Amino acid sequence: MKIAIAFEIFYPVVNGIITSGQNLAENLVEQGHEVVFFAPDTGEFRERLIAGRIPVYYIKSLPSRTYPGMRYVLPWNRRVERIFRREKFDVLHMTGPWFLTMACIVAARRHRVPVIHTFHTMVHESDYLLYMVRFQVLVPIIREIGWIFYGWFIRRCIAHTAPSRMACRTLDRVFPGSSPWFISNGVDVERFMRHATRQELQQRYSWYTDRTIIYVGRMGQEKSVEDLLEAMALLASVDRGDAAARQAASANPDGSTDTVGPTATAAIQLVLVGDGPAEERYRRHARKLGLGNRVRFLGRIPHEELLESGLIQHARAFVTASTTENQPMTVIEAICCGIPAIVPDVAGIDELVEENGLRFPAHDVDALARAIHTICSDDEVHGACVAATRTRRRRYDGLRVAQQFLRLYSEVVADGTGMF
Repeated sequence: MKIAIAFEIFYPVVNGIITSGQNLAENLVEQGHEVVFFAPDTGEFRERLIAGRIPVYYIKSLPSRTYPGMRYVLPWNRRVERIFRREKFDVLHMTGPWFLTMACIVAARRHRVPVIHTFHTMVHESDYLLYMVRFQVLVPIIREIGWIFYGWFIRRCIAHTAPSRMACRTLDRVFPGSSPWFISNGVDVERFMRHATRQELQQRYSWYTDRTIIYVGRMGQEKSVEDLLEAMALLASVDRGDAAARQAASANPDGSTDTVGPTATAAIQLVLVGDGPAEERYRRHARKLGLGNRVRFLGRIPHEELLESGLIQHARAFVTASTTENQPMTVIEAICCGIPAIVPDVAGIDELVEENGLRFPAHDVDALARAIHTICSDDEVHGACVAATRTRRRRYDGLRVAQQFLRLYSEVVADGTGMF
């Protein structure tokens, strides 16, 4: 089978759609199928083969201010048309609704190639829509227009999938009868077990301790990184109070102090990996909160380098405050790294974290700080979460996910003619 997968945002950006799409493609190729990527040409990344075996067609594009990384492509693109005529694809798999995908769908329908759609991004959430309009009052209007736009794609697809049950419900509610398949995002589980030792990690990052927690993801306004910083400020305040109490309790009559145990258990640290349009604002906010070395911004680290470094695998926990997720790959990757996750208790992401981590009410900074403190200080809770995580990660094996998609591809190829 020959499958085309269309991306609206592509490398050098790294996000869950790209990561899961590449994993799917690699597993399909391993099983003897052909996969070809379509991506907008940004001029920044033009590798012709991904992972040495997945060809990419880069289509001429123009920058868009609609959403960072999105590009404009002519919907009736002659080059896309020529590629479809030559390649004779069996299936087109779209990963997001925008103009390159539109061009691919136009060509696919002309050549009677069935189209399936995966609902990856909760584009109707206010935090995403605020990239298009700056005023909250306009969000409901833009949301309605957005769903109308999305409907153009929905009506031209023979089947739909979503990586979370919440997203399946959303799609079926907005587009009755779409009946999406629930197919999780997948990863190469074994890949997460090959990484630097803690000693090697600390040779590179001397400040890294067993009370280091990590966030990996985009530095955008929709990710609520301010909540993480505010929670760290609360924990810093508690640590300062504890230190003062320990000093007072150990004071001798002559004014000297005795150390009771370690002067202090190492302070909880937050490591932030990723970049994005709000990164500088988050850095300023961390400075304003006086977080100093408690919060470290490492910027974007190439995915393979990040996994090899051990930054995730040796962290006490993964943490995010984002409430706009469908099935975040970063949480799945944390699970595959064998560490607990601390996430907001909202639909979609709550499907990933049960006994393998802690949940807190969305945007409740006090509760988030308590969850971080618990996972960092209570070895029994932490150990139970780690044990559950190691059991859970088998669910996201990329080969299993690819086999589910292959069943769907086979079905649409068998009866895709009814869509034209």
